[in-house]
Amino acid sequence: MKTDVFSTEVESLTSDAKNYVEQQLPQYIEELRELCLIDSGSYHKPGLDEVALYLAARMRGLGMNATIIEQEEWGNDLVATIQGAGSGTVLILGHMDTVYPVGTGAARPLRVEEDMVYGPGVSDMKGCILSAIYAIEAMLSTNHRSFGEIRFLCVSDEEIIKRHSLGLIQEISQGCQAVLVLEAARANGAIVSARKGAAGYTLRVKGRAAHTGVEPEKGRNAIVELCHQILQFESLNGWREGLTTNPGLCSGGIAFNVVSDYAEAQIDLRFIHPLDKIDTEEVWHQMIRQNKVAGTEVILEGWPHSRQPMVCTPQSLTLVDRAQEISRLLGFSVQHVMTGGASDGCYTSSFGIPTVDGLGPIGGLDHSPNEYLVKSSVPERSALLAGLIATVEA
Repeated sequence: MKTDVFSTEVESLTSDAKNYVEQQLPQYIEELRELCLIDSGSYHKPGLDEVALYLAARMRGLGMNATIIEQEEWGNDLVATIQGAGSGTVLILGHMDTVYPVGTGAARPLRVEEDMVYGPGVSDMKGCILSAIYAIEAMLSTNHRSFGEIRFLCVSDEEIIKRHSLGLIQEISQGCQAVLVLEAARANGAIVSARKGAAGYTLRVKGRAAHTGVEPEKGRNAIVELCHQILQFESLNGWREGLTTNPGLCSGGIAFNVVSDYAEAQIDLRFIHPLDKIDTEEVWHQMIRQNKVAGTEVILEGWPHSRQPMVCTPQSLTLVDRAQEISRLLGFSVQHVMTGGASDGCYTSSFGIPTVDGLGPIGGLDHSPNEYLVKSSVPERSALLAGLIATVEA
C-alpha cells in the first residue's frame, strides 16, 4: 500500500476491522472458551491435534487453504494460506501448545470478570491466534483484500526444548517480507521489537560414592562440586549487557547417608548478542576445570535448538513505526520493547526476515493460574494486525 494513500486506506480498513471484531466479541469469547477447554500441553498429542482440527476448520471457513502437517509422535502443525490483491507476503506465526497438564481445562475453565478473561492459554496463545483469525475474517468480510499473500503457521512445540517444527518455520517463512508473531502485547500495551537469545545447558558432575559415617574420606561429593560450579557460573550474571544465567533445576545423590557420586543442574542463559553466548561458554569451560572437590569430573553439555536474539533491525523498526502509525489512526499509542523471553520470532529474525512480536491482544501472567487477556483490547489489536498485514509490500 503506497504511502501517499496510507492514512486514508488504512484508516478505513482498521476502522472497519475494529468495528467488525467489536460486534463479534461475544462470539470470540465463546470460541475462546471452547479452545481453552481443550488440554493442549506440548506433550499431549490428542489435545494438540484437536486444536489443529478446530483451527483448520475455522480457517477453511474463511476461504483459506489450510493443511494439517501430520506428526507421528508430537502434536500436528497447521499451515494456512490465502491470496489477496496486493503484492506483499506476510507470515503470521503462532503456537497451539500450552504448559498446562491434562485436566486443567476442565478444572479451570475460562471465566470473564468485567474486562478480564482468565483461563489456561487465553494469552499464551489461544486468544491471540483467535484474534488473528478474526482480523483476517474482518478484512475479508469488509472487502479489504490489499494484502498479497497471508501465510498462517501454528506449531505445536513452542513451549519445549525438543523441537520438530524448526524446519517447517524456516520453509514457510521463506519469501516473506514480514513475520508477525502472535505472543500477547505486554501488560502496558507495548509490542515486542527485540528479544534476548536463549540457550540451555546441562552441567554434570561425576564423583565417587562412599558411606558418610564409616569412610566419608573415600568419597568425592558430586553435589558439593556442583554447588561450587553453580556459584562460579552465577558470577557471570551481568558481565555483558543484559546477560543472565540461572540454575533452574538441580538433582543429585541417592540417600542422605551416601556421599553423592552424581549430580546435575540445568542452566538457562539469556543474552543480547550472539558473541556473548560464545564468550560465556568459553569462560564456563575454563571454570569447570577449577574443581573444588578433587577427583570429580565436570561436564558441560549445550542443548540443541538454542534461539538467537530477535534483533530490532532497521527493517523490523520500519514495521514497528508502521504499527505505531496504525495505532494512532485507531486512537491509541504503542511503545516497543525488548524482552528476555524467547519466542519463535527469534528464529525468523535469524533467517533475516523483518519480525515484530507481541501483536496479540494485551495479556499476561502466562504459565500461571492467573493468566489473563484484556477483553477490550481484542478489537483494537485485531485491527492493528489487519493494518500491518495490509501494508506489507513486496
